[in-house]
Amino acid sequence: MRGRQALKNILASLLLQLITAASGFILPRFYLLAYGSAMNGMISSVSQFMSYLMLVEAGVGSACAVALYGPLSRRDTEGVNKILAASSQFYRRSGVLYLFLVLMLTAGYPFLVADQAPMEVTRAIVLILSLSNLVDYFFLGKYRILLNADQHGYVVTLTQCLGTVANLALSLFLIRQGWGLVLVRGAATAVYVMRSFLIYGYIRRRYPYVDLSAEPDKEPLKQKWAVLFHQVVNIVVNNTDLVLLTLFLQTGSLLEVSVYSVYNMVAYHIASIVSSFSGSLSSGFGQLFAIREEETLRRAFDTYEYLYDMVLFLCYTCMACLLAPFIQIYTRGIQDVRYLRLELVLLFPLIGLLQNIRIPGLTMICAAGHYEETKGRAALEAVINLAVSIALVRPLGIVGVLLGTLASYGYRTFDVLLYNSRYLVKGALRRSLRRLLQNGLAAALSMAVWYGCFKTAGDWSGYGYGSWLAGAALCGCISAGVLAAVNGAAEPAQMRAAFGRAWQILRKPPRAR
Repeated sequence: MRGRQALKNILASLLLQLITAASGFILPRFYLLAYGSAMNGMISSVSQFMSYLMLVEAGVGSACAVALYGPLSRRDTEGVNKILAASSQFYRRSGVLYLFLVLMLTAGYPFLVADQAPMEVTRAIVLILSLSNLVDYFFLGKYRILLNADQHGYVVTLTQCLGTVANLALSLFLIRQGWGLVLVRGAATAVYVMRSFLIYGYIRRRYPYVDLSAEPDKEPLKQKWAVLFHQVVNIVVNNTDLVLLTLFLQTGSLLEVSVYSVYNMVAYHIASIVSSFSGSLSSGFGQLFAIREEETLRRAFDTYEYLYDMVLFLCYTCMACLLAPFIQIYTRGIQDVRYLRLELVLLFPLIGLLQNIRIPGLTMICAAGHYEETKGRAALEAVINLAVSIALVRPLGIVGVLLGTLASYGYRTFDVLLYNSRYLVKGALRRSLRRLLQNGLAAALSMAVWYGCFKTAGDWSGYGYGSWLAGAALCGCISAGVLAAVNGAAEPAQMRAAFGRAWQILRKPPRAR
């Protein structure tokens, strides 16, 4: 049953990532053409500041998910209600604090970019971008956690798909009608927020026993402060680049933020596709930890890591080959800042690869609830990132903050692999490193074939999206073929086991619950 639920979550997540990627590529292009790079940069910058305000959640979401694994596996409805009641209280308090901080940001942020964007527009954008988070705090958050912990996160994912499609269609229509940026963002966000009613309706049908008036049990959420610490570190590592560019570059900062955001848009969607596998499997691993199925856990992780590494290197091999042509085509006709930069074409795929190599290990850490045990390791990653980024941001700009990210990822990725091997999946390090080496060699071979035969590093200014998509399909076929051949030759038994397990999941009918 866990296998089929994981498959549903993976497929739903992949669908969401494809839809989100399509929306994420289309809308910024229209924003750039309709409103300019400065406005696009302002939206990206505000979104990064918003990520800091999300810290008021105080780690309740992840701590609640870990706490729910046990009661859900035992069908303990009373225990589930007590944990949900406690999380509901925390979310309401967090929502009030979040609203207060949003109002402070609304008052202060516009002065940082007053010479680059109208203050009244900036204030309105801050309020609009906060709306979906407010709905999550006061209404949706507790239900989303329940569905994810019970391996029904695909319900949330599918409603997000619907909201994203509606958001895209409405935004494009309004932009073509000549509406202003504030009205476009406001109308689209309101439509997206309405998905909450669909999720609530599903909760009432599938979990009729849910009672938020139960006596709150806050003891299982005692890890929330350790989770919060990890969230702070995660935001420092993954969300400080645009903030540092905004603060330290000053004049013209929004133009550089816009350049960064275009590259990061590609990197974000690639990472989202890759992480669809890990996010969908976390609850399944968590339940294995809860019921102490150690041998099943080891076999499941081995198969998961094997398949994950192939998907990871496939995605980033294609990104390394296709990023420069995409940037040339995507930013054609935009003259207010130079977008195609070779150093960024090299750094973004490398950073993405280093960021995501650790995901199988992090999945196990989160599923086991080892937040307190790994606080110091995570803190060192944040210190490395900030120290290097702040030292290099003024002389090197975007490259400086990327080098800070690269340094911190290099340290933390190896640390996660080591921790997982020592404490969670014993002896996994040697196998993990061997798989990284064999996939790295396969990726290098794929890129050599691609660049050697098709010379794609040249000028793509005369080509369109159709040519790029045809090239992307060909690059994907080459890379997939080489990766499958190398991994099949290196671990033939694991290849047979992985695809045998996948076939069992696909053909096995679900059991009634």
